[in-house]
Amino acid sequence: MTQKPSLQGVKQKGNELVKAMFDLLILGLLLGGAGFGGYFWGIHERLAPIQNVPPGTENALPPSAVSAAPIKAESKPTEAKGDDSAAEKSPPKSKAKYWIASSGVDYTGYSITVKVNDTPVDNFFGPGKSVDVTRFVNQGDNEVNFEAKSLGEQYNKHKGDAASTLTVQLVSGPHIQENFKSSDVVLSYKRNASESEDFNDTKHFTAK
Repeated sequence: MTQKPSLQGVKQKGNELVKAMFDLLILGLLLGGAGFGGYFWGIHERLAPIQNVPPGTENALPPSAVSAAPIKAESKPTEAKGDDSAAEKSPPKSKAKYWIASSGVDYTGYSITVKVNDTPVDNFFGPGKSVDVTRFVNQGDNEVNFEAKSLGEQYNKHKGDAASTLTVQLVSGPHIQENFKSSDVVLSYKRNASESEDFNDTKHFTAK
């Protein structure tokens, strides 16, 4: 008659099996750690800077091998070169104030369009209008164009009267004002009610 294994013997064998598996796990962790440590150490050695060591040092490279290794030159930022094709600088602006002022009578039959240095300023049909043109005036020579267009008899209430004029003046001074002096007038242009043709006239002045 066979005897059944005791409960104590079964427990003892189970404990031994668990202990063996635990020891195996520890051994695996040790081997894995050693492998990773060797890998990272090798990487460190490859990336470590070259150092000079005394002759005879173990695993040291001879000077000829070190000098033959390619050395990368540090890149330097390139300086931006100026654009030779850049547009020329605009002329310096005048420090004084300049404005166009109209005077005379209404309904002379004309509309006068003013341009300063090829820049349209405004149209003038009658007296009492002032337009600041300081930003269009440059130091030195300046050009003012007056284009007078006839509006027809329906806009001329003084037909045949040469004394009925529409005057457009370029004025300069420390500040823009309505009651300026005659000495402040730089250019003057006028058309009268006795005329009926179109005109296109250009004048020049020098600004300081």
